[in-house]
Amino acid sequence: MSEWRERPQVEATMLNPALLAVLLASAAHDYEKAKEKNERMPWPLGFLVLPLVLHRPTRIELPKSTRTHLSTWIRRHPLLRAGFPARAAAMVPLTREGIRFGLRAGVLDIDGSAMRGDETNQPAGELGQLIRAAALVGRWLATTDQPSTAFALLGVAP
Repeated sequence: MSEWRERPQVEATMLNPALLAVLLASAAHDYEKAKEKNERMPWPLGFLVLPLVLHRPTRIELPKSTRTHLSTWIRRHPLLRAGFPARAAAMVPLTREGIRFGLRAGVLDIDGSAMRGDETNQPAGELGQLIRAAALVGRWLATTDQPSTAFALLGVAP
């Protein structure tokens, strides 16, 4: 991970740890709300959230609701799925940075293998779109039986 002053301006703006922490918190919060027993989101799922939300072509093609199963969505979007492993691998250090920032800022909490996130306001504009997409992905991942299923369907390993 390069120093802040060495990062390109777009990367420093769009991939800053505060934004990543807010997106992860939104996903974790809505994951927990979607589960019947208010189960917290397994923290490894955070490594799936950001590549799904921050890649604009993927974000645009996310389903409108959680009724579309992840496997169905993948079957309908093979090109997005094909590029996902490389995007996810590239996002690992940034995701870790976002988790660390979120823990320090108090918007994320990790207890054992589960992550809890604070509810996030959804402003207008592109920031609001990102937060809404992260919340949707959190609810969507909550519909899979096991986290390993989501990882396998997306072609990555935890």
